[in-house]
Amino acid sequence: MPLTPPIPILIVDDEADLRELLVEALADQGYGAEGAQGGNQALDRVREKHFPVVFTDLNMPGGLSGLELLRAIHDEDPRTMGILMTGYATTEAAIQALKRGAYDFIQKPFKLAEIEASLERALDHYRLRQENEEYQKNLERMVEARTQEILGLKNDIERLFEGFVNASVTAIEARDPSTSGHSSRVADLTVGLAEAINETPNGPYGGQHFTPIQIREIRYASLLHDFGKVGVREQVLVKAKKIEGERLESIFQRLHQRTLEAMRDRMLDAWSRGIPFDPDRMKDLTRQQEEEARHLLELIRRCNEPTVLPQDAAQELDQVAGLSYQHWTGPDRPLIEPEDLDLLRIRKGSLSAQEREEIQSHVTHTYRFLRQIPWTSELAGVPDIAYAHHERLNGMGYPRQLKDPEIPVQSKLMAVSDVFDALAAADRPYKAAVSVERSLEILEQEASVNLLDPEILRIFIEARIYERIASRPWGNP
Repeated sequence: MPLTPPIPILIVDDEADLRELLVEALADQGYGAEGAQGGNQALDRVREKHFPVVFTDLNMPGGLSGLELLRAIHDEDPRTMGILMTGYATTEAAIQALKRGAYDFIQKPFKLAEIEASLERALDHYRLRQENEEYQKNLERMVEARTQEILGLKNDIERLFEGFVNASVTAIEARDPSTSGHSSRVADLTVGLAEAINETPNGPYGGQHFTPIQIREIRYASLLHDFGKVGVREQVLVKAKKIEGERLESIFQRLHQRTLEAMRDRMLDAWSRGIPFDPDRMKDLTRQQEEEARHLLELIRRCNEPTVLPQDAAQELDQVAGLSYQHWTGPDRPLIEPEDLDLLRIRKGSLSAQEREEIQSHVTHTYRFLRQIPWTSELAGVPDIAYAHHERLNGMGYPRQLKDPEIPVQSKLMAVSDVFDALAAADRPYKAAVSVERSLEILEQEASVNLLDPEILRIFIEARIYERIASRPWGNP
């Protein structure tokens, strides 16, 4: 607090004349000077009110000495400036006085001007110290306020980023509604797996420990691991059959036209040979043509499914390759175009090699997108973790064909979670749901051929991580 006149000053001396002289002299200078005849009385006064400066004699019989008084005053009120007065001045006494907390040391006999000068110095020092203390308090308040402001800004940024991540996941799922909830489930599984590894004391990952920030990094990478799908054509992303839409309808229409053409040709051939019209023979020919058309239709439908292509169906497709129909412009054209035959010959799944490459490119799109985000140093690994979630230990993954030592541990965790959810999720256009038990069996098969990490899968199964999402319907976030 600032000093306001009259400033309280305490004079402590067992010599009454000297004490009263100093009190009167300082009172004339506008100070609120008071006297005390000994150390005990002075200490009582200090306990009653604050004195910015206390003058005390060094030697006072029958009580506290000056040095003892200064030490006691400092314990009661550290702000008080102590000035020691003595007629037995020595260098050692001065040093001891300063060590015991005295601000200044005055030798008796002294002139009043020396007292005034010492008092002014002490008060200047007192004011400076008070200003420094006030500045320190203000600085602490400013730092606290700034800290709260920064924490608030940090929380706002975190909420903003959480909103951005959630919006990104919504954008992914809007492109492929059949995988709704996949990103959130993979994040839950991967985080649970990381936490389980933290509790695993032994084995290859016994020394692995993920900090809370690293867990958060894993969560963000998992939530955004499929964001690159926004760069994949929608008709490829949600393709359920090998041939779809108008393209498949066109094949069926050509098949129907070929049936009519065959009937026409047989009738014209019979008439050209003079065979009269026979309704029974007509019905028989119609039945034969319809059976052939129905067989071809079922063959095409059978081959169009994304399941494993049977060997007998593949052989029949070779025979279909030679069938044709008459185009409206005149010449014959293949019943099934060569590129459509290639699609029907896909051994497994619904995607051609080119379409599969396009789907796989989503990982690179994800990486390029995530690299554009100015991550903090603590979360800088998010792009690389997401980039490697389709890599496999034996180098058979994509897009970079990394092998075991090159794949981040976090990506290995996500790979197990991603495959499990893809298998066990509700029916999708291109696959049927697989039971949890069967999904785990498939995961074990992939681990046995060095695709997935066997130790991570063991922890996944033994810690029953899959139960984190098994209680809610797949296909819902």
